[in-house]
Amino acid sequence: MRRFALACVLLAMGAWTLSCGGGGAGSVTPPSSPPPSIHVIVTPNPGTVLLGETLAFTASVSNSTDTSVIWSVNGITGGSPQAGTISADGVYTAPADLPQGGTVQVTATSHADSSKFASANVAITSDITVSISPGTASVELGAAQAFHASISSNGKPDSAIRWSLSGSSCPNSCGSVDANGNFTAPQILPGNASVTLTATSAADPSKQNSASVLITSNFSLQLSAPATVQLGVTAALVATMTPVPGSNPSSSLSWSLSGTGCSGSACGILTVTTTQSAGGNSIADTANYTAPFTAPQPDAVTVTVTPQADPTKKAQANITIVQGAGLSISPSTATLAGNHRITLTASLNGAANTGLAWSVNGVSGGNATLGQICVVGSNPCQSLTSGTATQADYLAPGAIPAPNPVSVTVTSAGNPSLTASAQITVINHVLVSVQPNNVTLPPLGVQGFTASVLGTDNQNVVWQIQGTGCTSSGLCGSITPAGTYTAPGVAPTPDALTVVAISQDDTSQSGSANITISSGANILSVHPASVYAGGTDGFTVSVDGSGFVPSQPRPGSVLQIGGTARITTCDSANSCSAPVSSTDVALAGNLSVQIVNPDTSTSNVVDLVIVTPGSGEDVVTLTSSSPAATGKDITVVEPTTAGLDSTDANLDLEVAAIGLFTTSTNTCTLAGNPIPLVRPSSGTIAADICLFSEAGFDTSMSYTVSGSGDVAVIAQQPAGLGIIHLTLQVPASATAGARTLFIQNANLDRTAATGALEIQ
Repeated sequence: MRRFALACVLLAMGAWTLSCGGGGAGSVTPPSSPPPSIHVIVTPNPGTVLLGETLAFTASVSNSTDTSVIWSVNGITGGSPQAGTISADGVYTAPADLPQGGTVQVTATSHADSSKFASANVAITSDITVSISPGTASVELGAAQAFHASISSNGKPDSAIRWSLSGSSCPNSCGSVDANGNFTAPQILPGNASVTLTATSAADPSKQNSASVLITSNFSLQLSAPATVQLGVTAALVATMTPVPGSNPSSSLSWSLSGTGCSGSACGILTVTTTQSAGGNSIADTANYTAPFTAPQPDAVTVTVTPQADPTKKAQANITIVQGAGLSISPSTATLAGNHRITLTASLNGAANTGLAWSVNGVSGGNATLGQICVVGSNPCQSLTSGTATQADYLAPGAIPAPNPVSVTVTSAGNPSLTASAQITVINHVLVSVQPNNVTLPPLGVQGFTASVLGTDNQNVVWQIQGTGCTSSGLCGSITPAGTYTAPGVAPTPDALTVVAISQDDTSQSGSANITISSGANILSVHPASVYAGGTDGFTVSVDGSGFVPSQPRPGSVLQIGGTARITTCDSANSCSAPVSSTDVALAGNLSVQIVNPDTSTSNVVDLVIVTPGSGEDVVTLTSSSPAATGKDITVVEPTTAGLDSTDANLDLEVAAIGLFTTSTNTCTLAGNPIPLVRPSSGTIAADICLFSEAGFDTSMSYTVSGSGDVAVIAQQPAGLGIIHLTLQVPASATAGARTLFIQNANLDRTAATGALEIQ
């Protein structure tokens, strides 16, 4: 049977073989070959294109009836502004700014089969040249100089220019340049007065050009002082600083007194009294010199006035101290608008006042052409020629007299050799000047302005903001009656504004200062601004300002802390935050904080101040008989976000509630302050209290009680829901009265529950 079965199988196999080979009714058609694979080719490959220009690509698709493709750049369908864009028909437009690496990849993907594609590398090239004018410039202290830069290219690159300054005096003492190329020289001459101003292409930062700037100092300084001063007599000294028109050097002057035969008060007393405009662009600093009662030997002293703007331009005057009677007049110089008046005071020393005679340019009592001497406060003017009154008003004429200034002289009737004169310059009308005269501010920046009204003692002004972009309230910022200007959150168009001070004495007269609102990134404040060194927990630092790039929907600004980029969250163009680690604040010093925008532009640098904790604590004791304490230095730092609710800017580490803790039931009964703690008659007792805070208290914090240490915290345990259970040890010897409970976290943030405990 086995042999029969095998034979049947073999016969069947043979029959099948015959049917496959010879054809006939039982033949089978073999399977067809698979279709050829789709193939995509992109040309040109590689490609080269100038910034902003176009390059046409073609894609050939073989082995498919659907020859359409989908174009992408660096994996993004249609491309992007950073890498360039490409149209549906393959026309690639290069970006206006060089992409990172200078190359992109253009890809054509088969519409029929997305797994089939071809790519071409595209080199983005730049033929940019940057020109700058002027190529060299000399700029006076505090003056502004506009520089202009442009780029030329056969392409269509980004035309923006980034400006920067370099030099050995930079960045703090070489002036500033705004986003429009307006350079403002520093108000103080730096040690190296040469500065390089560089214009860099935003499209291709490797392309730049520079201008040489020399900061010059050509202001003049004159010191007016009497040649002689009697013993014990006070005389007025005037230092007049005259800047070059359009400049704004620092007006700060320092006065000193010296003599070969004296030192200190033995040379006399020098008191700086006022600083005010003295006409035109000049600044007058007035001081009173009081001669000593004993003449030094030799009897000459030297007064030196040194300008902070350029100490090499100091001015000096020698004064001889003489004995005998003397007559002086104050002020010794003045500038007065027409029909305005000033009160003059005569001082007679060492002689009896038998009468004083007043004259203007030798005319007794003056006249309507030269100006009149009037009884103080008389209106209309009551003429004064002589008398024992030591004060008189000088009333300026309505028109400028000749000569100008006039000389008002007072003479002693008893001793005609004793005379004193004041030089008074008459101007047509009051002149208003505003300082600083030219500033650049970021959005939301704050700048204080001061106004000086020359020619009157009425210094009151009304402040206004003017500009063609100020079409509605708030677009150009705001200014307070005291002259504090706050820039708007967004620069107006155009971004040039004028702050105007209108004289209340003469509303037809005003002065102004120019303001430019910048558009770059700027940090106005950092929170916290200061912390204690040695914090063991990290925290978040946030900055407020303007010109930041939000993190969504694209990569935003980056905070660099200590020069290192941190993971940054920018909620808006005005606020960014990033983490600070414990190692950043381990040592005292300043930690730099700066914003870097995606276009690589940077903000100003601000410092997070890290303060060394004090070695101990001092006690300021105040009583009704001694209600003030002097000589006490108090250091205060801001809490970190470990103890701060950054949303509401409220300290959550505070004690929200305090109460007694019952250990038998493990319950906390929160109540009002203070918590009474009764002393035992002898020995010590343990008292249990509980504290609650919205931020939550835990055992990592330290808890201490004010006083000499007689009441101590001997145990601390969590009680749930942010409540801490403290066990206090109260001895019989504890001092009765209110106590403060102090809590400090690992970042050395500290809070106090003042008077929360009462020892009874």
